[in-house]
Amino acid sequence: MTDISEEQTNVLCGALVAFFAIPAALLLISRSRSRTKTERRLSFTSVGLGLGTFPPTANVKEPIINAAVYFDDCPAAEDVAEMVIKPLLAYERLSHVPDLENHTCRPSSHGDGRGGVQPMDLIRELSINGDDDLTHRTIVEHCQDTLGAGRDDLPWWEVLILRNSGSGSSACVVRIHHVIGDGLALVGAFEKFLTNEDGSPITSPISFQSSASSSAPNNNKHKKKGKNFLATVWSLLEATGHVLTLGATKYDDDTVFSKMNHSKMKHSGKRQAVLFPTIPLDFVKKLKTAANVTVNDLLMTAVSQAIHDYCKAQNDAV
Repeated sequence: MTDISEEQTNVLCGALVAFFAIPAALLLISRSRSRTKTERRLSFTSVGLGLGTFPPTANVKEPIINAAVYFDDCPAAEDVAEMVIKPLLAYERLSHVPDLENHTCRPSSHGDGRGGVQPMDLIRELSINGDDDLTHRTIVEHCQDTLGAGRDDLPWWEVLILRNSGSGSSACVVRIHHVIGDGLALVGAFEKFLTNEDGSPITSPISFQSSASSSAPNNNKHKKKGKNFLATVWSLLEATGHVLTLGATKYDDDTVFSKMNHSKMKHSGKRQAVLFPTIPLDFVKKLKTAANVTVNDLLMTAVSQAIHDYCKAQNDAV
């Protein structure tokens, strides 16, 4: 039998203490934070999307997500305000204004004295008279209308109601700035007002909980407020194991393409790895010197040309 030295015993005891002390500390911190509501901070990427990553001379438009729903009979603005905008205002990101300097969202001053931003404040209406092609062209024309500065301190989103009195369809366009969230994160928010034709709730094929839904208010009074100590320790160990084995798994997260969700959305399952040859840095420097440009200029040119060639190969508009 091998004797354990006093130094080895101290190291073992220290490891055991750390094993249980760290989860306990995390649990106490999480409980203390849950007592006072804190605003969810904007990510580095979100702030970059708001400030802009290109110089002003590039004249790059705001990154805005536009989702259009077409109608034979356009709904009334009051119905849109009640059924669409009001449920979405329950989300902090959708009722507040991005504060890019402080990486957070702040209450809008637009609703001062009126109990906050009102649903009708976020509706814009346009009237046209023509066919479906006119409807589409009008939507495209307004896809890049600003949602940031210059809108009387309104939240960075709106619903554009396009009323077509001619032969074409009318439309409601939900326009949301990319600072607020991406397309997947907004699915959870859209489920608040979208239903099937028979009125039943829509079951999203995206199985993971989006960040948008996690920031919405929780009205379930019977739900437990936190986990016990052992459950927290187990969650920490489980998450650690998931991260350590992530590289050996086929899927990096539980999405519509995960095996358990194949019945909801089929896909080919084929994956391709494209290996690009290494380009010597000296060669790149010679190119940029000969062209009198920067290395970044060369990189952007290569990427844009690759996208151009891909779109052309796919018969997309270039």
